Amino acid sequence: MDSSVFVGTERQLFIDDVLVDSLDGVRRVLHAPQKQRRPVMEGAEPWDYCSIGICGNSVHFDLDHGCFRMWYDSPGGIAYATSADGIHWERPRLGLLEFDGSTDNNLVCPGRNLSVSDDCRDPDPSRRYKGIYWHSLRRPELPFGGKGHFVAFSEDGIHWHPHHGNPVLNIGDGVTDGQFVLGWDERHNKYVAYMRPDTEFFDPPKRTSAWVCSDDFVHWDTPVLSLAPDAREGPHAEYYRMTVARYESVYLGFVWVYENDPGLVKQSRDTKLAVSRDGVTWKKAFEERFLEMGAPGEWDSRYACICNCIEVGDELFLYYSGANIPHDLRGEDGRRLKVGEYVGQVMDGERWAYAVGLAKLRRDGFVSLEPDDRSGSATGCVTTRPLSFVGTILSLNVDSAGGKVEVEMLDRQGNPVAGYTRAECVPIAADSTDCTVRWRERDDLLGLAEEVSFVSDRSRVVRQPVRLRFHLTDAKLYSFRID
Repeated sequence: MDSSVFVGTERQLFIDDVLVDSLDGVRRVLHAPQKQRRPVMEGAEPWDYCSIGICGNSVHFDLDHGCFRMWYDSPGGIAYATSADGIHWERPRLGLLEFDGSTDNNLVCPGRNLSVSDDCRDPDPSRRYKGIYWHSLRRPELPFGGKGHFVAFSEDGIHWHPHHGNPVLNIGDGVTDGQFVLGWDERHNKYVAYMRPDTEFFDPPKRTSAWVCSDDFVHWDTPVLSLAPDAREGPHAEYYRMTVARYESVYLGFVWVYENDPGLVKQSRDTKLAVSRDGVTWKKAFEERFLEMGAPGEWDSRYACICNCIEVGDELFLYYSGANIPHDLRGEDGRRLKVGEYVGQVMDGERWAYAVGLAKLRRDGFVSLEPDDRSGSATGCVTTRPLSFVGTILSLNVDSAGGKVEVEMLDRQGNPVAGYTRAECVPIAADSTDCTVRWRERDDLLGLAEEVSFVSDRSRVVRQPVRLRFHLTDAKLYSFRID
């Protein structure tokens, strides 16, 4: 007898095969987000001249403040900005840090690559906001000059107080500057971050991504390798960083793929999509790019890497760092040049700059299941593994405006359940992120029998496992939910 998969009330995506038993005449399709034509944040001040970016958990929507908040890198340090709509940003003058003899700026912290966790569960209000950033004390008597990962705490996300024991991790601890803080992960009951291990641990030496956890945000355990490039990506592919979102029922990884061509002829940094069910063990969802660099002449023609995924109504806002600047340059004598010296200069007719971009995606719209039109058919069906659940309403995120979707329930033996057959289903012909599935006599799942099984709080009865079978005709199925 097949064991069932328990699904909670979260939306269930088809980004992997965990829930899928069979795809008949159906294929899985990756959907690229749509970029905004221009950056949403560009260097407009002396302290961030032509060189701003985000690298960690850097953009939040703050319910308490009712606005978007961004912590971004600039040559003057880490700066702060706010926005009412996530598109138009303001730089408040905070008077906290000095730049070029003045504090009339929006700088909040030295260093770079600040990754912020809004930790409402911490009873100490002075530690609500937790941040990790890359910095150096520039003290030669300390190991590595005191260079490494620094921790800071803040009550408001603006006034930061560095931990007295910084750096909490340095290069000698086996991690470099490619960090991303997910924050408190209830699945593991720990703070979780994703960091870049030192390349000396790998043969050949390549950038990769590792899972790191902590009980107190200060003392971090040994990194556990999560994802590394494979042979299919070629000899020069590296994973510059992986940023992560806990999205509905899965963890999504935005993998910054760096083509580190030693000849510097082909250089790129763009984004692939990865998926995990536990946050530790990962796999790439697709080999193709999820977010590609722009065309030659566009502002993000050399660099387009996603940092944050924020739900805004029926859309997802994906903020990314972009640039038309290569990672490395080589002079005529073969020496490696400092790219930073060329920021703001006009090269090959373009002003080289780093900036922050925005791409938008349909809610749950990373991947769809749809009829495989390559076979000439407009129909197909998807059958799940046996699923157990506590909800009573089945809803779909689907685009079937030009076709239809019909759903039936199957018992363990694969037989249609009376009252929930395909013939009794009211076809869905709509383009909506939330369509309730109805049958002629029922619009809920209360007609399914229940078995004696309980979830963790022992108060909700888990319904008898059933399979869902989706019949698709000229339709795209993004997700389902049982609530």
